[in-house]
Amino acid sequence: MSKIKTLSETTYSLDAKVNFLRRRETYPGTSAVEAIETHMSWVFLTDGYVYKLKKPVRYDFLDFRKLESRYRYCMEEASINQPLAGDTYLGVIPLRVYRGALQLDGEGEAVDWLVKMKRLPEEYMLDVVIKEGTSDRESVLRAARKLVDFYHTSNSFTFTPSDFRQRLIKRIELNSEELLQKKFALERSQVLSITTDLIHFIMHRSDLFDQRIAEERIIECHGDLRPEHICLAPQPVIIDRVEFDWSLRIMDVAEELSFLMLECELLGEPSVGRLFLNTYEWKSEDKVPEELITFYKAKRAFLRAWLAIHHLLEKKYKKEEPKWRNICETYLQMAVDCCRKLVNR
Repeated sequence: MSKIKTLSETTYSLDAKVNFLRRRETYPGTSAVEAIETHMSWVFLTDGYVYKLKKPVRYDFLDFRKLESRYRYCMEEASINQPLAGDTYLGVIPLRVYRGALQLDGEGEAVDWLVKMKRLPEEYMLDVVIKEGTSDRESVLRAARKLVDFYHTSNSFTFTPSDFRQRLIKRIELNSEELLQKKFALERSQVLSITTDLIHFIMHRSDLFDQRIAEERIIECHGDLRPEHICLAPQPVIIDRVEFDWSLRIMDVAEELSFLMLECELLGEPSVGRLFLNTYEWKSEDKVPEELITFYKAKRAFLRAWLAIHHLLEKKYKKEEPKWRNICETYLQMAVDCCRKLVNR
């Protein structure tokens, strides 16, 4: 981050920044501010805009502790989302100190950075549309076509068949190890059964994965394609690509679409996810084997189970333990159901 003057990291705490950013007076012209905390960010919703502040946290898969790192990933987020989100991402703005007070942009020294976005209409977000039963086929098709067009411009990645299989196995084993930690008190036999079934499928149906590699179906995808990241506005928008680790965007396009199908099923509308897949298959001339879709659903449900139970490692989520434990167990059962289909084929 060249030629950017910054104050000490300890000059303004995260709490001080959040308290400033959640004030209505910070954003001239807005009537209210809603602050939402996630694992990695604080998100501030005003009438027309969204401001995302990355928290100075470190996990196994990311490190946002340094200001330079947060700046870099803010820039990366704004950049990589442009193809699917158009002008929704407005850029990166500084949180500065001027004459002893915090302010957005303007003069002074930077103490942090925020991604600024246009606020999308909530009633058009796919998760809301599904929950309210207001989805229509044409709106879904528009978003699906936009996504597929993006896939067609994405770079493909070459793996040897063995390397690709090992990549899948390694991630499954990592999820398994995390879920088997005693502090989570999950059903050990269930986790081990899912692990065994997934790895068995990879090893005994290697032909399916070899074909995906040969057909160059391993590309740079969205990385976190969930219904809440898809806006079915007349001009569809897809947001929140994974910015902190580009390797998490590299996958079989069938895995990404299977994940979306899984999430739509969880919301009670599997036909929406299926329409995305069918649109891709038709426009790409790529008929994905049903058992491969089932495998990828199980794999992603296994990952989502770990992400859910991982909330219990943070104090602020302890009061919500029943909620996150229930979400974890729901995903584990979805993985079991998918594995049962694979085994019984």
